[in-house]
Amino acid sequence: MLIFLTVLILCAIGAEWYSMQDPLAQVTYDCFPSKTVVEPGEIFEIMTIVQNKRRFPIPFIKMEEILPANLEFGQSLPAQRQEKGSLVLPSTLYLMPRQKLQRHQPAAIRERGRYFFRGATLYGGDFLGLRETSKYYHLSKELVVLPAAMDCPLLLKNLGGFLGDISVNRFILEDPVLTLGYRDYTGYEPQKAISWSQSARSGKLMVKKYDHTLELSVTVILNVETAATQIGQDPQQIEHCFSMARAVCEALEDRGIQYGFLTNATAAGAMGCWTLLEEGLGSRHFYTILEGLGRATYEKTQSFEQLLQRAGKRAQQGQAHIIITPTHQAEFQPMMDRLRDLTGSQISVLAGDAYEARQDTEPAEMAPREPSAGERADA
Repeated sequence: MLIFLTVLILCAIGAEWYSMQDPLAQVTYDCFPSKTVVEPGEIFEIMTIVQNKRRFPIPFIKMEEILPANLEFGQSLPAQRQEKGSLVLPSTLYLMPRQKLQRHQPAAIRERGRYFFRGATLYGGDFLGLRETSKYYHLSKELVVLPAAMDCPLLLKNLGGFLGDISVNRFILEDPVLTLGYRDYTGYEPQKAISWSQSARSGKLMVKKYDHTLELSVTVILNVETAATQIGQDPQQIEHCFSMARAVCEALEDRGIQYGFLTNATAAGAMGCWTLLEEGLGSRHFYTILEGLGRATYEKTQSFEQLLQRAGKRAQQGQAHIIITPTHQAEFQPMMDRLRDLTGSQISVLAGDAYEARQDTEPAEMAPREPSAGERADA
């Protein structure tokens, strides 16, 4: 019996001595979201991986994960606490030798923005529980939440009417590059339209007959600078502009209208030159704009006046513009009129404060559109 007790005491002393040699030295930690870009309220998984690379067990680990403050969990979890703008999620675990522990926790975030998973602090105890050591595992894993499209019937009604008007203009504007043939001169055509070679052959004045413009083109201009009379930026107004920008881009995608994107909003992270996207169409073009809207801050890269000047330098004949701004600023109306003169096309100004106030008071339906190829096939 004495020998057994002696061996037991020696084993306990050995285990205690070994466990005091920094129990977290060979423990690794990682945490990341299952998706890097999500819709507001979309459920994703938080993947947590803790691994013990030692040949001996670790009897006790207390883990405090630093997560985004706006996280919502789908099930009950240990009591969380808010600390320095982050959510601290505590938990305890026991690791066997060479064990890798993986946890999949469903969660969601409802507010647009850019969020980070900052890592965790792990606390390890010795075999007898006499001492505790801690180690901070730094991470910077990113999650971008996209803006939700503004659900405003009045906005959709006005936008649908505007897009219908520019679709009609497609058959009014002529493309001087595409010549279909020749017709008699009526006296109303400009002199440059006269074909002198055909006139010489026929013995009478003939003018070129052009094809109509084949491609519609729209530039979406997003302004985040509020009125000069307003003190400071209003985050809620700018958030409405982000939601309106998504609704506009979705409408253009649905109708197959090519569109470019121009903004003075600052995009955080590695978005490159997000302030300008050339004309395009399709899911890749659309989600590039959406991710930029998700990363966008309330800081401007230039003034609204400079933004309109930049749009004027890029303006082309027949190109329509949709301007999204927090408030309608009358002092910039002459610049908008000049932009209309340069393009010969229409301009739609969407002020966030106006649609925010009226979206529940004036219900309307979106203007009808032509069915897509998939919809015709189903019919």
